[in-house]
Amino acid sequence: MDLQIRTNGTKVTDGMREFIDRRMAKLDRLAEHVVDAHLELRTEETRTGSQMTTAQITLHTGRHVLRAEARDAEPARAVDGVIDKLIGQVRKYNDKKVSRRKRGAILSNMVDDINPILLVDDSSLAPGDETEDDDGTVVRTKRFAMKPMLVDEAIDQMQLVGHEFFLFMNVDENELNVLYRRRDGSYGLLAPADG
Repeated sequence: MDLQIRTNGTKVTDGMREFIDRRMAKLDRLAEHVVDAHLELRTEETRTGSQMTTAQITLHTGRHVLRAEARDAEPARAVDGVIDKLIGQVRKYNDKKVSRRKRGAILSNMVDDINPILLVDDSSLAPGDETEDDDGTVVRTKRFAMKPMLVDEAIDQMQLVGHEFFLFMNVDENELNVLYRRRDGSYGLLAPADG
């Protein structure tokens, strides 16, 4: 997997790059058909004066997007943590695919056709997609191509990207719906009213 690394306030030494490549090799064996892989490392000073590194990895597999984030005072531990989180996500997703196949569900055959919809993905905004305004107005707009999916598929995709909400075309209703995570960990669905 060809991993692109972007840094902000973090220096990636040759030893750190070897460590990242070695850890990503395990993920490379688990995640199928990775088209694009990005690692972002940001080191910022906290209020107490210490430094904190945030590591965020985004994998595009052509049909799915996986994203994880971890923070630590040590950049190597932040990288280690984010890769562990992403490995957990990939395993969970792969287990769901196997479980569905064992049940013989039609849904498992449809999962490969999912085109994920991401909301608030600042990393891939074009320069013209942003405006600066602090008075409570819309500052970003992103447009997505969508394929219809079932609510279960939308839940899977939302879990893969790690977002709190997810916009999708509900195949059962043929309308846009918003899936969101409730405070108690369950899910809610926003759908237009009839009439």
